[in-house]
Amino acid sequence: MSRTHAVSTLSCLAALLAGAGLRDVAHAENELAVYDDALGSAWENWSWAQVDLASTAQVHTGSDAIAVNAGAWAALYFRHVAFDTADYGNLTFWIHGGSAGGQRLHVVGTLGDTPLSSGVDLPVLVANTWQPITIPLASLGVDHAANFTGFWLQEWTGADQPTFYVDDVMVTRSVAVIPPPPLDHGMALYDDRFAEGWDNWSWAQVNPASTTPVNSGTGAIAVRAGAFTALAFHHTAMDTGKFASVTFWINPGNGGQVLNLRGLLSGVIIEPGFTLPPLAAADPSAPWTRVTVPLGALGIAGKADLTDLWVMEVSGTDQSANPFYIDDMRLDRAPPPALVNATVDASRRLRTVDARMFGLNTAVWDPAFNTPTTADLLREARNTALRFPGGSLSDVYHWQTNTSEGETFQWATSLDAFAAITTQTRPHVFITANYGSGSPEEAAAEVRYANLTKRYGFKFWEIGNENYGSWEFDHNTRAHDPVTYATRFKDYVAKMKAVDPSIQIGAVVLADEDSFANYADEAAVNPRTGATHHGWTAVLLATLAQLGVTPDYVVYHRYEQAPGGESDSFLLESARTWASDVQAIRGMLNDYLGDRARRVEIICTENNSVFSNVGKQTTSLVNGLFLADAVGNVLKTELTGFFWWDLRNGQETANNTSPSLYGWRRLGDYGIVNGAVPAGPADRYPTFYTYKLLSHFARGGERVVDAASDYVGLSVYATRDRRAHTLNLLVINKHPTAALTARIAVRGFHLGGPAEVFSYGIPQDEAARTGVGSADIARTTAAIRGPTFTWTAQPYSATVIRLNHAHHGGHGREADDDDDGDERR
Repeated sequence: MSRTHAVSTLSCLAALLAGAGLRDVAHAENELAVYDDALGSAWENWSWAQVDLASTAQVHTGSDAIAVNAGAWAALYFRHVAFDTADYGNLTFWIHGGSAGGQRLHVVGTLGDTPLSSGVDLPVLVANTWQPITIPLASLGVDHAANFTGFWLQEWTGADQPTFYVDDVMVTRSVAVIPPPPLDHGMALYDDRFAEGWDNWSWAQVNPASTTPVNSGTGAIAVRAGAFTALAFHHTAMDTGKFASVTFWINPGNGGQVLNLRGLLSGVIIEPGFTLPPLAAADPSAPWTRVTVPLGALGIAGKADLTDLWVMEVSGTDQSANPFYIDDMRLDRAPPPALVNATVDASRRLRTVDARMFGLNTAVWDPAFNTPTTADLLREARNTALRFPGGSLSDVYHWQTNTSEGETFQWATSLDAFAAITTQTRPHVFITANYGSGSPEEAAAEVRYANLTKRYGFKFWEIGNENYGSWEFDHNTRAHDPVTYATRFKDYVAKMKAVDPSIQIGAVVLADEDSFANYADEAAVNPRTGATHHGWTAVLLATLAQLGVTPDYVVYHRYEQAPGGESDSFLLESARTWASDVQAIRGMLNDYLGDRARRVEIICTENNSVFSNVGKQTTSLVNGLFLADAVGNVLKTELTGFFWWDLRNGQETANNTSPSLYGWRRLGDYGIVNGAVPAGPADRYPTFYTYKLLSHFARGGERVVDAASDYVGLSVYATRDRRAHTLNLLVINKHPTAALTARIAVRGFHLGGPAEVFSYGIPQDEAARTGVGSADIARTTAAIRGPTFTWTAQPYSATVIRLNHAHHGGHGREADDDDDGDERR
């Protein structure tokens, strides 16, 4: 679990422990469940009446309802972290007067945990009868509120009341959720704020929230530029292949400024840039002017590593007393090509697929884990690897007591409960041993219990989780210290392998030699380059080499974006850099460990789109396409294990729901499913369906073969089965609105018979939204003849095309399909 990921996850653990998300009926996302046999995700019981959240005395639907014994002025109080009610219209629930009836109740909403003076009186409750209640949020004064925190049902007579019951509590939408139109405008740099992962790196004096003047919306950037200073936008290196130009609106104020627009590739200025004509004073009748500059004029068209865009004062005069204003700045999407060219060379094998490449993280806080639903979901998705006990919590988790350091409550899923599912589904298992508050002895005892006493056969163990980061618990004298970690790692290995020599043990690394230089007094000299480095990985590997310890594998975690700056466009191109990360890690292993590095595997045990505070992108179709593209990219590297974070995590409604992001769900969730038991189609997020789709592409034993596309918006990957009977193509269209037609040329494989086609995209996601049609993967056939054929991929879709081999009376095995010795690694 990365950085503040731990904080966001732990914040919802209390609700999850109470059974958040567990319910018998799966509701569509048009309603937000407050109570449905259990409290909904992130809802809490703040009542000061006496309540029983699992009463079976009177139940409207499902198995449980809430029994309320209200003294004078006491209330049933549902509390939620603040969220925006703009998309919601009504509060609905069912209420029962019990055997006596006659209760009088008043409903009050809260904003920022402050009760409003307005409220709604309920009709007098009727004995032995369930009554439906619908209250418009406007009647409570909480409609279109950015800080809605809940509501209460309060006794309103000042006297003790007989027991009443409440069930099926929902905050509903007044109209069905309509997904925003697919975005085709490109990528915003500024739209009332720095947007889509672009940060303010200016060294001119700027106000990014100027309210006068503005071109559109509520804000613009006011720039007071000294000589040769700049308004500067910075982003993680990104591909410009699908963009044509940069557009912005400018208000010159009093005018006279001379500005140059220039781009930077990997931080290097591309000269000369594009100089705008000297600005004239703003025309009062039309003060804003639109400026569009082709990327080719900046020297950054079709580049893989755009990092910065500057609007720079180049006259050499101080213009700080003469501000100009920039608004609505974006990269404009280029029209897609009429025809995309793709090639597949089935005779050029890159590697064999390892079954550990299709892993999911699991967590001790998941109350639905040890259920038949989980086993069924894992079988449906053909999961092949699981990791436990869950990210940052691993460094405070004590397996014997199923508790965290300093706590007495037990978690929802214990080691044995986890094993109950693994013994049914038989995945490869990775266990993270407690480094932060644990000991080698505790880890060795866990190996003994799991593999000798219980014979679970858990083979892969990693020591700690992201121990370079200050967000991890670390009780060592020198916390987050690579030397301490390496020294203790040696002790962990010795004691754990003394119990079971067959296990594999991994150490935590990063993809470079300089990041997380936590201690200035520690350094490592790279034996090959002679350069000195202070970063975690360099010092760790150098220390391990000195200690004569070689890990069986190294553990790498990767999250693509920071919260609040999510960009669909960037996310869908980000996975292309996996090759450079893996090459960097392999290079460091070779440099510091020498010949011993050859047997060290590289495994990613966490990946997702954003490192904390999950927003709507995580539950959108875009994140599903990103998952498919990430797997396609890592399968072209030497990575031998890949795990998605995670199976279930918990819904969050207070984070980024920007309309610049595609998708209709107004919530975030790292999980591929929510906590519904059983799980309906809408309870499976797009990441579940794309994970399942990939089972038709590879699940272990297939050969990855060479495949490529000449357009960045269409990814093509290929595998062939071990006996060469099928060739599987994975085609991902990352364009939100355009169907892309590809000419696919296949070498080294003789096509024959109809192809099977498995696809997932906008129609299936819409079916989950509306309940009309099938949300599951579509399965069809297609007649494909000849080594070159055309294929049209629909917007925002992932498709597996299974091509069958044409046999000509032989044994069905091609001459080049021999053992793996010639594979390129």
